[in-house]
Amino acid sequence: MSAQTVIVGAGPAGLAVAAMLGQRGVAYTILEKADSVGSAWRDRYDGLRLHTVRWLSALPGAPIPRHYGPWVGRDDLVAYLEQYAHRFQIDPEFGVEVTRIEREAARWRLETSAGNREADIVVVATGYSHTPYVPEWPGRESFPGSFRHSRDYREPSNYRNRRILVVGAGNSAAEIAVEVAGVATEVWLSVRTPPNIVRRDIFGLPIQVVGIALRHIPETLMNPLAGMIRRLSVPDLSAYGLPAPPGDGFTQFLRSRTLPILDHGFVAAIRSGRIRVVPPVESIRGQEVRMVDGTILRPDDIIAATGYRPDLEQLVGDIGVLDESGFPKVHGAHTLPGAPGLYVVGISVELSGLLREITREARDVSSRIAALPA
Repeated sequence: MSAQTVIVGAGPAGLAVAAMLGQRGVAYTILEKADSVGSAWRDRYDGLRLHTVRWLSALPGAPIPRHYGPWVGRDDLVAYLEQYAHRFQIDPEFGVEVTRIEREAARWRLETSAGNREADIVVVATGYSHTPYVPEWPGRESFPGSFRHSRDYREPSNYRNRRILVVGAGNSAAEIAVEVAGVATEVWLSVRTPPNIVRRDIFGLPIQVVGIALRHIPETLMNPLAGMIRRLSVPDLSAYGLPAPPGDGFTQFLRSRTLPILDHGFVAAIRSGRIRVVPPVESIRGQEVRMVDGTILRPDDIIAATGYRPDLEQLVGDIGVLDESGFPKVHGAHTLPGAPGLYVVGISVELSGLLREITREARDVSSRIAALPA
């Protein structure tokens, strides 16, 4: 009797693993709580484009069509994922949410919304950006205007002639701020830690290629290299409240798990004054938002582009596979002695590009699973 394999999640990582297992003749079940593949991507804002170049973002076995352009948009990526599932005859069980995974005797028990399942092998592919994170600012519930996470932002027309506070220092925050700056009366960007900023491409070379080339360089060398890349590609923004990280830009990335902002309009919007950088939020009292330096802002609306969490504690928090921050200790084909047969794919932040790493991890995991004794 062959080992029973369950994949949790039908986003890019789950689809890639399913495709590679199918090619190797390994039977599997794929469970997805939504009603379609790639559901997390469908829910993002209209103007979203991949920050990784098309030819380095394809899942294994199927290139992304050239006519989608070098920087693939949200709707085109969703179409690609649908085509990918069809091409590899991937048929997820939709509407089935896995709520907990536990070791029971020599197998895994999965508690799901459709009853318990058992498996010999489980691949967790629920995605890095699983659960929106919003800081618990004092008085947040008293704000009278619209307050939403970036997950619920779609396009800027509702913000015309309004004063908008965007909170965050990642790519979503930068891109949303640029969009609403085109229609709003005023846009503030609240930043806690000045982000790394690089151009999306340098002299025609996608910055992702640089990230791939440098991924194995030691941290002590990467910090000065990151600083040099910033100086070569982005003007000094210290006067606008966005100084470069103080010599430890790569260490900051490792610590915060926040990718550099890839500039395609953000720097110009900062320098022109269309976006004004302000300190972190301290508290909210009605329409008044107090910043940590004592400044009071009175925005009409707040968009919290404050990121996501994998939110794995409830799912696998009792079996020793998460670190103190709640992130997986191992990825790809690696497992832990206390959790044999449990693999994690696509739950990380990578300078080389997450979709590219998903391809590598999916191939490694499928090879490992196929080699296991029946």
